[in-house]
Amino acid sequence: MRTSYRFSLLLIAGMAAITTGVDPMAAESFETLATSASKPVALGAGPVAVTLAPVAGSAASLSARVATARQGRKVYLVAKGLGTNEQPEAVYQVYLALPEGVAPNPDGPHYVGSLNFFNAARYSEEKAGRDPRFFSFDVTNLLKTLQSGRSSGDLATVTIVPMSAPRASAKPVIGEIALVEQ
Repeated sequence: MRTSYRFSLLLIAGMAAITTGVDPMAAESFETLATSASKPVALGAGPVAVTLAPVAGSAASLSARVATARQGRKVYLVAKGLGTNEQPEAVYQVYLALPEGVAPNPDGPHYVGSLNFFNAARYSEEKAGRDPRFFSFDVTNLLKTLQSGRSSGDLATVTIVPMSAPRASAKPVIGEIALVEQ
């Protein structure tokens, strides 16, 4: 009886949304500012630096695009399409604009967050990019802070560092890394 009541309320809410022109499933629009190359990013036992390229057709530099982000919108660093042949049994720290020669430090200003391959898809070339799961990090304030003293090239570098030695036989990959305004 209770399930029937809940279903009825859900049905009424859905009908009201349809008749009033509200799309209950609409997601807020986003714009990709910069992205990794078309091939997946392979991770290993050491740090991996990835330079994100501005999206084709964009004349403005990444620094200018971050500076002019619309009021109320945020910039996210998104890692999607994670896959591996087997669990690496390591957590990876993610840094943005980490200067060359500076040791990664999770308490430092360049630290974004961490990601893992728990429940990652089994990776293969034909399945690349099909996994809908992703990691998303709000980097709006970090970018604005770093922007004051960095060039746009520095802002577009993402460094991924394993916190411990990953399993040697594991081949973890990230299908795409992107900076997205939403």
